Amino acid sequence: MATLKYLLQSKSENSQIYIRYSINRNKVLWRKSGFIIDAKYWSDSLSLPLQKTDSLKNLKSKLDKLTVFINEAYNDAIGKGVEITGEWLQLQIDLFNNKAPVIELDVLTNYIQKFIDEAPYKQNQKKELGLSKGRIQNLKLFKNTVVKYENEVLKGKSLFVKNIDLQFIEKYKMWMFSKGYSTNYVGKNIANFRTICRDAFKNDVETSTQVKNFKGISESKEPEDIVFLTEQEQELIKMATLHREALINARKWLLLGCLIGQRGGDLLSITSNQIKDFGNIKIIELKQKKTGKLVAIPLFPGAIEIVESGMPYKISLARFNEYIKDVCKEANINTPTKWRKKQKQGKPSIKITSPKYEAISSHVCRRSFATNFYGHFPTPMLMNITAHGTEKMFLLYIGKTTYDNAYQMLEYFGKLNK
Repeated sequence: MATLKYLLQSKSENSQIYIRYSINRNKVLWRKSGFIIDAKYWSDSLSLPLQKTDSLKNLKSKLDKLTVFINEAYNDAIGKGVEITGEWLQLQIDLFNNKAPVIELDVLTNYIQKFIDEAPYKQNQKKELGLSKGRIQNLKLFKNTVVKYENEVLKGKSLFVKNIDLQFIEKYKMWMFSKGYSTNYVGKNIANFRTICRDAFKNDVETSTQVKNFKGISESKEPEDIVFLTEQEQELIKMATLHREALINARKWLLLGCLIGQRGGDLLSITSNQIKDFGNIKIIELKQKKTGKLVAIPLFPGAIEIVESGMPYKISLARFNEYIKDVCKEANINTPTKWRKKQKQGKPSIKITSPKYEAISSHVCRRSFATNFYGHFPTPMLMNITAHGTEKMFLLYIGKTTYDNAYQMLEYFGKLNK
């Protein structure tokens, strides 16, 4: 049951009376009640005005009525399945005090939710209608992180779209780092602030003029942080003795993925109908879900061997991620490896060192392809298959620098001269 308590946060003659509304142990909302009092007439033990004058008695009566009003609204909201937030509490206070409530979309979390609700009608990266499931999930996590900031830093007070400026971004960034969030996730949050504020501006919601200056950040991984399977490790996986049909099937997908460099969702959707003869070579032709790009991927001998032995049967991405850890464990892929481990929803990832098989997920296919073939083929050819937009992004992806690329070009031209 929610409990309401009135508190002062100063000892002045015009102290604001605050409401602390405890929904449960983990969710406490704070708002100004709209009433003030001389602190010397306040009882800390009773959390109410001292009953010394008629005006103090009248104030107590109003606070009692406000308590009843909020609790009745709470019971009604719970019955209707309404989420109890700081915005909801502020609305009840405004209604009780006959104040015009804040326009709903001025509140940042409300606008984020509006953006999420309209996701099916927004243009995506492929210039098509509808944001991807991954993008929507990212926005939901973003909203949860903002709510966490409101509760921890602002004591339940709502953020407004108009207050999202460079000064706020710096404070928010420092808070995220102090909580252990990764640099990349901090950067995604800043990008989301920019996206939400730009969309709000288009809908005539007041925004800061500094939005265009919001700069994202990302971390460049050290080479030892890049998790991929070497050619030797892939050979160990190929030769490992597996007894479960599910693992044998997952191994096929894993080895094929390391040879064609596609994201997990695209890899697991491949069928034998997409394997075609193109002159004297075999290719896999597919349309990438994220980019909408049609790519033709040449099959190397190892990949041809896999598909000609019979395409692996379909499995979900979740099962694939589960099984390939077991496959790599059976193949003794256990080199101590640094990687970021995801935690439960809303919690930052943590950097750990563990046996390599624990760090393996579907993403290892694309990264292994890019890393192992880098230097053996021109980078633009690899980028065309992995669908990286720029050479800089590609090099960061595999933990290389522009100097590595220059050295690779010299090697490549040396081979051409020979």
